[in-house]
Amino acid sequence: PPPAISSTKIYFVDKKNAPQSEIRIGCNSLPYDAFGDYYKSTIFNFPLGGAFNSRVNLLLREKRSFTYGARSSFNGGLDDGTFEMSAAVRANVTDSAVTDFMTVLKEFSEKGMTAEELNFTRSSLVAGEALKYEAPFQKAIFLKRILEYKLDRSFVKKQTELLSAATLSDLNALAKKELLFNNMNIIVVGDKKTWADKIKTLGYEVIFLDAP
Repeated sequence: PPPAISSTKIYFVDKKNAPQSEIRIGCNSLPYDAFGDYYKSTIFNFPLGGAFNSRVNLLLREKRSFTYGARSSFNGGLDDGTFEMSAAVRANVTDSAVTDFMTVLKEFSEKGMTAEELNFTRSSLVAGEALKYEAPFQKAIFLKRILEYKLDRSFVKKQTELLSAATLSDLNALAKKELLFNNMNIIVVGDKKTWADKIKTLGYEVIFLDAP
């Protein structure tokens, strides 16, 4: 098993004269399941970073104009999984973007989603379900998932029922459990000579790595 993250650290990879910085923030998380905590995590992630008008995208793109898009996701496999937040931002806002990501993550972990966000999530996920299977490769992914995880072909119907029955208190309790903002790895790929000093002021341990 991958080791637990003892505290949030920043790993800075130097990309000389880079006009943008790539940011990844994440941790080890849940393996895939169709009906348990992993599936429920994808529900509360939708207003956090899974939709265009999610909290991270509205802040970093629409309000700050730092990026063309910011997002978060849970990605699970057979044995393990990850949680990840990501964006490519203008180089001159690298430190501010990291701060904004972590501010949103902390607030969501502590306070959770709102009733309005849950209602929006329910309607959006149900309305968008048919769009997941339009293209041949999407159908192939759907069939692969059924075979790989030994699911009944009606598992989507059961997920819709779980989505309708999910409560705000249960989802927020799960978010608090899974979004451990004090135990995240932050990876920044950017211009070290320009932004290293500002990154050091964010309050996290910074480990500098050479680009491959």
